Parts: sequence; structure tokens; C-alpha cells
Amino acid sequence: MSIAPRLRTAPLAATMLAATLLAPLPAAAQAAALPSAEGARAVGEAVREWLGRQLAGIADVAALPLQVVPDGEGYRLAVPLGGSYADGNVVIGEAAAAIAVKPLDAGRWAILAGALPARLEIDLKNTSGGAPARMVLALESQETTGTLDPTLATRSDFVTTVTGYSTEMTTATGVQASRIAKMTGRSEWLPSGPGRVTVQGDSVLEGYATTSALPGGTQAKVTIDRLGGATRLENFNMEGFSELLRTAFALGTAAKAGRAEGSAPKAAAPEEKATALKLISQVVGMLDAIETEYSYDNIKVDGGALFSGSLRRFGMGFTLGAPDGRADAKLKLSLEGLESPMIPPGPWMEFIPHKLTLTPRAGGVPKEALLALLRRAVETDGRGMDGEAMALIAAYPVTLAIEDLLVDLGPLRLKGEGTMEVPNLADASGEAELRATGLDALIRRANAVPELKMAAPVLIFLKGIGKQEGQEVIWNITYEAGRVMVNDTDLSDLMPK
Repeated sequence: MSIAPRLRTAPLAATMLAATLLAPLPAAAQAAALPSAEGARAVGEAVREWLGRQLAGIADVAALPLQVVPDGEGYRLAVPLGGSYADGNVVIGEAAAAIAVKPLDAGRWAILAGALPARLEIDLKNTSGGAPARMVLALESQETTGTLDPTLATRSDFVTTVTGYSTEMTTATGVQASRIAKMTGRSEWLPSGPGRVTVQGDSVLEGYATTSALPGGTQAKVTIDRLGGATRLENFNMEGFSELLRTAFALGTAAKAGRAEGSAPKAAAPEEKATALKLISQVVGMLDAIETEYSYDNIKVDGGALFSGSLRRFGMGFTLGAPDGRADAKLKLSLEGLESPMIPPGPWMEFIPHKLTLTPRAGGVPKEALLALLRRAVETDGRGMDGEAMALIAAYPVTLAIEDLLVDLGPLRLKGEGTMEVPNLADASGEAELRATGLDALIRRANAVPELKMAAPVLIFLKGIGKQEGQEVIWNITYEAGRVMVNDTDLSDLMPK
């Protein structure tokens, strides 16, 4: 698992706890009268009844140890977590997740406090390596507040702050421990249609550190001063999410039942294919678009002989949607300030990128056509799909683009962008523009350093075919019918055949 999902787990869990426990609350339980034992029973029954519908076939809701009691002007809902799970392979110590709420007008609820357990101990009897393991999660303080409209008719919002969050995993190979000084997460749900909301939020994590055992008794340590960013889910199907979970669970159960241990793989049964087709439709219809972007500040890695170094900043973002009915995906990557004692000394050090940004993008194929292709792949067990995929691309050429490219090598700064249409590998065509500053300085440096002199003729050639505009050298590149043109120079013969 990557670092970012682990870091965001605690604030997200508190928000989902609120949503899960409060979503089924009936209007009758939200009367203006002071909370009572009778009201607590009504709330508890409503929660169980709703969860029974959502988790039918997945979990035994009747055994859920839900506790609801009057608490000041509202109610306190708690779910004890302790017990044995997964046929005794997972044992959780005594702990409880709880939330305190107060009824408001129009069926809404104020979240007064939400609490994950201050300490959670989990024993894993049989891990992937076959040996037992133990995990301990702890936090020093926490606070969750907000307003929830269970009907999704009006805006809901949540704010969670956690300090001193730590985890410790002990296995046969050693101990992995991590700690976050402070986490703050905010999110809001904006109505966008019946049962649907647009979810947007941001989070900031400060003071992250983790250590892991390495062979030979050494340790690897990673620290991050700050991680911050935002996520947006457009038109998310909140009401349909539980149905998607049930379908996924049914598919997993059917697949497991159809595979005898040690037997050869076999084609999926018709019922299994039908469930898979249903799941594909649900996943595709779950939201219209997703956009997320996060940056990590001052990353330091001490991995001993494996790797040691630091980055001043690393950024990563992703968008996926179909704004005009055609699938469109974009990835944003950036890094700056790379340093490492493992980089050999010498003239090459000054050419380590000071900053690098890259934003590739792909799209062009209609969303419904891609969905039809996925369905065909399930129905046919993937047989003969290569031809259908190529026919789809021929009908709707894929557009590949670099929206943003920046390479800062110190003496040289290179910027660029470009697009390419790909109806098939033989007929691809496209154009790009690259702009460089500092090329003359780089050529002078290459001529002055023996280790770099081999690069000087190439740099001089690139300058010769470039177009000078002020301090910039520009290369306009086109590719069509197998020909590569840079400004007015045909470089086709230099390209690999």
C-alpha cells in the first residue's frame, strides 16, 4: 500500500462512521422533545433495519452489538469492535467506535463528536507469511463535527482533526511503526440528483514518520513534513453504493466457490458472468468524474544501503471522467529538489533535474463504447478481443497528449507540450513544441568538461535545427505518415525502423 492512502485512513474512517450510523435515522426519532430511552430504542431499531437491507447476504446485522443511549441534548451511538473474526484468524481487543449527535430541524443531524478508539489492538493469527502478527493503533486526541442530512436533499459537511496518530505492526521479520503528528480532514456533500451528491474535500497531514526493519538488523526510515491536497467526486451515487458492495461480495463468493483448491482455471459460469456484468455497470455509473491532487513536502528516506535521499516536493494528481461522453484521463506528476548521498560525485551531479513536471493525458473513446467492450470481454472470456479493441480505436482514434512538460537541469530549462492521434499504430500522427533556454550555456559546459564532450555534437546539432526567438530555442515537431519533421528538417532517416 502506498503512503498516501494509509495517511488518510483515520479522518476518512471517522466521516464514514458518521455516515453509516446516521444515514438511516428516521424523522420520527428527530422530534424536538428531549432525547429519551424510548427515542434511543427507536434510533437503534432504525439503524439495524437499514443496515439489514444494505448488508443482506454480507453480514449478520442481528448480531451487531449497537448501543444507543440518550446523551445530553442528543444520542450517543457506539459499536463495540472487540471480538474474533474471520474464523478466529483476526482477534480485536476491547474497543468501541462512537459518535454523539443532536437532532436538528428538517430531519438533519448535528455531529457533536465522533470518536475512533483511542487504542485498538489486533492480533492476526495467520498472515500471508504464515506467522502471527500484531497491530496496535493509537491516537492522542480527536474531534469530529459537522451536519448531516440523511436524505441527501441539502448540504452535509464534516470536519475531523486527529493528533498523535500511530500504528505499530509486529511480525516475524520485525516491527514497522509509523506516527502522524496531526491530521485535519474536511469534506462536504452537495446534492446533485436523487440519491446522489458531489463529494469534495481536502486534508492536511503533518509530521509523518515511519520505520521498518531491514535484513541485517538495520532500519529504513521515511519522514514527510507535510502532505496536503483535495479530492472531488462528481455526482457520486451514495444510495447505490451499498448495492455495489453486495454485488462485489456476491461475485467474490461465486468465484471462490467455483475454484476448487489446486484445480485448473475454468471458464466463469453464466451466473458469475451475469454478476460481473452487473458490477461493471454499477462501477461505471457510480460517479461522473473524479479529480484528486496531493503534494508531499520535504520527503526524506534513510534506507541504508538500499537507498537514501530526499525530495523537497513531490506532487501527484489524477482526473478521470467523460465530460463530452468520451473517456478522458489525466495524470499530473511533479518533483523538485532531489538530493542523495548515493549519487556519485562528479560533473553529472549538476545535471540531476532540479524540477520535473509531466502531465500526460489520454482520451477520445466514448464511455459507452468502452463499457460495451468490457461487457463483451466478460461474455466471451476475453477471446478474440484484440480485434474488437483495434476496431474500436479505428472508429474512435485515441488522443494522447502531454499537456505540460518541464525539465529544469540547471543550465538548461526545457518546456513542451504536444498531442498525437492514434487510430492504429501504423497511422499515428501528431505535433509537439519544445522550448529551451540555456542551451548555449549547456553547450559551453559540455565542451569544458571531459566527461560531457561526447554530448556536445548532439547539442550543437539540436541548436542548428532549432529556431531562435530571443533567449529561447524552439523545435516544432510533426509526425505523419512515418515522417518526422523538426521545423524544416526531415529527421525520418534518424528514427529507428
